[in-house]
Formats: sequence, C-alpha cells, structure tokens
Amino acid sequence: MDIMSTAVALIDFPRLQEQIASRLLAEYNVEITRLSHSEAAARLDMFNLALFFWPDACAEAAERLNQLRSKEEAKKVPVVLVTSEMGKRNAESVLGPEMAADILVTPLQPYIVSKKLAGLLGVKKDNGTSRLNVSYINPFIEATTDTLKQMAGIECVRTGLTLRMDGNTTGFISGTMGLSGPAEGFVSVTFNDLLARTIVCRMLQVQLGEETDDDIQDGVGELMNMIAGHAKAELVHTEHSFQLSLPNVIVGGPHSVGHLRGVPVVVIEFTAEGVPFEVMVCLIPRKNKA
Repeated sequence: MDIMSTAVALIDFPRLQEQIASRLLAEYNVEITRLSHSEAAARLDMFNLALFFWPDACAEAAERLNQLRSKEEAKKVPVVLVTSEMGKRNAESVLGPEMAADILVTPLQPYIVSKKLAGLLGVKKDNGTSRLNVSYINPFIEATTDTLKQMAGIECVRTGLTLRMDGNTTGFISGTMGLSGPAEGFVSVTFNDLLARTIVCRMLQVQLGEETDDDIQDGVGELMNMIAGHAKAELVHTEHSFQLSLPNVIVGGPHSVGHLRGVPVVVIEFTAEGVPFEVMVCLIPRKNKA
C-alpha cells in the first residue's frame, strides 16, 4: 500500500497562534514546518498545504501572499488563511478566489480544523496514525506501467506522488475520462508532444514522423481507455469501484482536465525514456461526499 505523509507549513504565525495550530495539527500526524513568508516563498512547493496567518491590516499581508504565489509550482499548493473575523472581512475584500483555498477564523476550533483538513487533504484522526490514504492509486500506477510496456514496449518509472487542488497541467496532450458509479471523479494521462508521438508510433509500429495528428489523438485516447479499464478491474470490489465514460483528448498546453470541487487530485509522476509525464486521479466514494 502506498501511503503519503502530509507536509504542512505554518507561515508568519504569532507565537501563541503557532502553538495552538501545532497542537491541533499534531493529532493528524502531519509534518509541520514553521516558516516566515520569505522562507516560504522559496520552498512552498515542497508542501501539501500551507496555513498563512493573516493579520487584521491586510495591505502588507496581501503583498506577502502574492510573494508566496510567485513561483508557478507554488500556485498548486492550497493556502488556508488563519485570521480574525475582521481579518477575514479584509481578506475577502482584497483577494481573488484563486489566492486562498479557505479561511479559518480564530480562535481555531478542532472540529472545523478537522473538516477543513479532510476536505483539502483527505486526512483525519485515526487511532493516532492519520495519513492520506492513497491505496486506491496503486491500480492506476500498475495500469500505467503495464499498458505502456505491453502496447508500446516502453518501460516507465514512477518518480513521485503529489497533490493538487485543481486539474491544471502544463503538458501538451491529455487523455481524460470521467468516472461514475459507487465512486466518482476523473482520471487523466498527460504527455508532452514528442513523448506522445513516440508512444503512439510504437503502438502503431510506424516510424516517428509517419503518424498523423489524428493518430496521436486516437492513440492517447485509447491509452487512457486501457489504463482506466485496467484500474477499474482491480477496484471493482472496493468502495472506489467506478464505471467508465468515453475518453476525451485535450490538445495544447497548459490546460485543465477537470476537477471535483473540494476533492484533492492525486498526481502520479512518471518518466518514460527519461521524459516526464503524469497521471492524475480524482476519485471519491459517493458515500464520503458531503
């Protein structure tokens, strides 16, 4: 079973609020790092979630939040503001919806923190061993490696597992498929143009350059179909079982492949012949939806 620990940054917290937040978060077995806004700006992309303390005076705080979001990778990390009621009103008046995933009002309430963490990261208290359970991701990992090896003779290696709160990707071409039934969401596979052409040419047993754009789109769609079908068979007797829709292919990057509001997207990072690509899975059992 693949289990991914959750790294949380506490940014610009006053000492008392930092102690309170740390005690609440400690119950969820997350890794906590305390940072200033300048430190966080350089390494925010290393975290799964950031809690940013927003003082009542918002001008300087807004500038600091913009600094945190200056790196492209950092924009994928959900940032939750922690502030007073007055600070909340000020923040809502100056921030766009993309700048903060949510706002927690002090004094922090344990049940609210629990609900927010569950919604953003899927973590909850569980006999002192809370983690993000991504066991349902394993069938998608196996499906990807098996499909590329069988259909194109290409060995791929999983290199990472991360979270996003959206379905945005910087790749050039994606095959994506909606999932429904006992669990719902989507799955996608995204390649750069050259890797997509290399894989599809090997599937078709033609030389690189002999393929058409239609061949590439059809091939990526069929790869998505096979990956999702393989994973579906493995998950059929679990709470994450699903039915498949028809695959859709999106060309031109960057683009978005979809998202379920409030449900994290698990990004499985691979390399094939030294070239990175990714599979994104957003899947939640219907019984777990609020």
